Amino acid sequence: MLQNSEDFIRQKFADYLSSLGISPKSHKNYRSDLSHFSAWLILRVRSIGSYIESLTEAVPFLSPNLAKEYRSYMEQNKIPVKTVNRRLSTLRHFARCLVASQTLDLDFMEGVENLSMGGNKRTSVGPIVEDYRSYLEAEKVSKNTVKNYVSDIRQFLAWVESANKQQSSINN
Repeated sequence: MLQNSEDFIRQKFADYLSSLGISPKSHKNYRSDLSHFSAWLILRVRSIGSYIESLTEAVPFLSPNLAKEYRSYMEQNKIPVKTVNRRLSTLRHFARCLVASQTLDLDFMEGVENLSMGGNKRTSVGPIVEDYRSYLEAEKVSKNTVKNYVSDIRQFLAWVESANKQQSSINN
């Protein structure tokens, strides 16, 4: 995916993080989390028919519903709870940065809560994915390959479900 060298929203967020006086490692994690969200967001916005290339262009699409969809996406893809919560924390800082700089009028993270540490609510994608996992294990495929293939399938199915919901809402 192309990174727009003039993506001033990323720079604005980097400046905001620097003003907080956080450690270099935390700064790196925030930037990494924002990059993950940005890639997801750009693909999501493109899936509804708007061609964008940068986070700056995606900002007008930010909303609490979109943030909740991102949280659900991470849950469905079995991202570890600590990682999900760290990414959500990053987005809360990002939302504060956008509101403080008057880039956005609303806090798009309002009402988006962390996952409970007792485990996340994962939706079952059906027995066929588990059958495929069993097949791969029977074929003595490495654990990492099994994990990656199953994750890819879940991600694809989550995208299909989301696209179907989007299409349904458009049609209704």
